[in-house]
Amino acid sequence: MAGKKERIFIQVQIDPAVKSKFASKVEQEGKTITDVILNWIDDYLNENEKVDVLELKHRVDALQGVEHRVEVLERLLKDNMLGKLHI
Repeated sequence: MAGKKERIFIQVQIDPAVKSKFASKVEQEGKTITDVILNWIDDYLNENEKVDVLELKHRVDALQGVEHRVEVLERLLKDNMLGKLHI
């Protein structure tokens, strides 16, 4: 028989209308309030590990710009070398 997990309960004050809307939405999504709140807590605790998509896009854009400049320089270098061979 597996042992029970230790559980601690957290109480939160919330407007009854907000709680009702929240409970309805959670139920429509086939989840429980506990599951949603535990996911929020996990996300909050792991937020330093999240990837900043906008920052990554800026980095990709910058790298693509560098890649383009390298291609241009390689073409110029190749054209210059070919020009010297024909002289």
